Amino acid sequence: MLYNAVLEGRTSGIYVTLEQSKESLAGHMANMGMNVEDPRVRSNIAIIDLADLRVQLHEAGTAHQVDWMGQLIKQLTNYRESIGFEVLVFDSLGAFFTLTQMENPRDETFRFFEACRRLGLTTLIICEMMGEMKNQFGEFGIEDYLADGVIHMTMEREGDQIHRKLAIIKMRHTNHSLGYRPLRWDTPSSRFTVG
Repeated sequence: MLYNAVLEGRTSGIYVTLEQSKESLAGHMANMGMNVEDPRVRSNIAIIDLADLRVQLHEAGTAHQVDWMGQLIKQLTNYRESIGFEVLVFDSLGAFFTLTQMENPRDETFRFFEACRRLGLTTLIICEMMGEMKNQFGEFGIEDYLADGVIHMTMEREGDQIHRKLAIIKMRHTNHSLGYRPLRWDTPSSRFTVG
């Protein structure tokens, strides 16, 4: 979404990754037909790789001394003021909380969502499905409550086939269709299609 919006000249953004290196992410993008060397992409999408920092701090034994949420919000505020990005993709909230081991993750989740709102960002936060039946949107059961929208992507097995599906579970102030729709990768156009 961010890549195509940038190519169309509609926005700029930051992709924060915690589990994948910048090089690995760029490789995945290239494998999906995205030209990461395109000047529009290079000047309008910044990839912030916290995976390497995570490893360095754990090796030094200092990860527990960092106010991760405070530092993250400070960095995002600095980037917003200096380069004026409009879209934040955060991959993933679960990895962030595993990294930080915060005492009160519910309060910290609220703090993060509110900081993104105050900065005026369109924010896409990736969360894993949790709970015994994998039916809870996020680890702490409040992520979907705090979010203005929830888009759920899933993969279902049918015989030997795997099918991707997508649903808009929640989108505040929007009349949207309910139910899951097929999500297909179209190789010639290098895009996903819904329907």
